[in-house]
Amino acid sequence: MSAMRPGAALFPLRLFLGLTFVYAGVQKLTDPGFLHPGAPTYIGAQLHAFAAGTPGGFLLRTFAIPHAQLAGVGVAIAEIVIGLLAAAGLLTRAAALAGLGLNLVLFLTASWHTTPYFLGPDIVFVFAWLPFVLCGAEGQPALDNMLERPPESLTRRTRLHPPAPGEAPPASEATMTRRVLVAEIAGAGLAIAGISALLKGPFTGTTATARTLRGGSGTTGDGSAAAAPGSNPNGAAGSGAASNLPQGAVKLGPASRLPNGQAATYSDPADGSPDILIREADGGLKAFSAVCTHAGCTVGYDGSEIYCPCHGGTYSAETGEVTGGPPPAPLAPKEVLERDGQIYAVPA
Repeated sequence: MSAMRPGAALFPLRLFLGLTFVYAGVQKLTDPGFLHPGAPTYIGAQLHAFAAGTPGGFLLRTFAIPHAQLAGVGVAIAEIVIGLLAAAGLLTRAAALAGLGLNLVLFLTASWHTTPYFLGPDIVFVFAWLPFVLCGAEGQPALDNMLERPPESLTRRTRLHPPAPGEAPPASEATMTRRVLVAEIAGAGLAIAGISALLKGPFTGTTATARTLRGGSGTTGDGSAAAAPGSNPNGAAGSGAASNLPQGAVKLGPASRLPNGQAATYSDPADGSPDILIREADGGLKAFSAVCTHAGCTVGYDGSEIYCPCHGGTYSAETGEVTGGPPPAPLAPKEVLERDGQIYAVPA
């Protein structure tokens, strides 16, 4: 049995990368919540979560977050076109370089907080693209290789004056052929994107509403409740009951600002990390760490469950246990209490 050429052995990997990128773009455009503000999978919420505390966050804040919906559509279309080019083996090096660059940005943002690092898929994709950046589709079934001596059917379809049998095409005609094929694949990518967008249908889920608790501790820039570590909860309590609060308790704000079935985030009084506070249907309060245990994004609440906008993880709003998606562990519970019309967070 003859040994397989190294280039040919990479062909399955190239197909996997190409088809995965096409699927990723289609999946975004067929998601009704992807471009719908307030939806659990809204691209704007994902970008804000990706940018928080990551080395690539400045790229998202500068270029993507100000135009979140446009950026989301652009990335989805780019993924489809990159995937089609890679799968077909056309401009393989350029397509692989674009795919590597996109996955590198995602590694520096979306996957940066994943621990250990090898559980984050984007760093794996970066190195999976690398052989094709270095060597292209050499030794593999690919349009790049066919263009060096194209079959007669291809020359008839893409050239006005096909070369004679056995004659190599002039460089100018080969360039024209490549341009025709690239234009056709780009057109196919746009067609796939358009069909995907038409198939998504209207958003019918629950829209998450951001709630603000304004109290002595102030609020964060995104409108969520913020409790400054070490602040004095008794300064604005105005009642004797406040003197019986646990040591270090921090006032988040008036209880009336958080209706039943709503939630708000606040800064943990122990370490400043985000926590999420939920008012249950019966008026009770539950609080958990708002840091997703998968990749460190800040979770939200849609009225029924806690969700992560980054990778689709979900948690029980009753217990913080994982109910779906990639998170490996539940959200840590936090202690809150309600006294004299005020809500307080108690450091662990």
